[in-house]
Amino acid sequence: MSDYKNFLSENLRKLRLACGYTQDDVATVLGLSRPAYTYYETGKTCPDLEAITKLAKMFGVTLDQLIIQEEQPLVEHTSDRVRCRPSTDPQTIGELTNEEKQLIAWLRSVKK
Repeated sequence: MSDYKNFLSENLRKLRLACGYTQDDVATVLGLSRPAYTYYETGKTCPDLEAITKLAKMFGVTLDQLIIQEEQPLVEHTSDRVRCRPSTDPQTIGELTNEEKQLIAWLRSVKK
């Protein structure tokens, strides 16, 4: 697996867990089955740009933070928390469908 795919797959898993989402939660927002999303986290496939954009917005990080490995990791190995934006206002989530915004807002409100 290339360094990029390896970093992205590990980062997706860490961010998802840190935000308190299940693979089903994320797959639903992306309009995928859970096994299809699992392939992203295992590095078997890479998400397309639209999916990467939705993932960054869902996890409250920039595209750079999601896909570019930097010296300071976004999620520390010793911590299970990440700087997820706790906003429950669907209008602050970004360019997702209204249904996706509502789902993310609901997930954020119940995961606090």
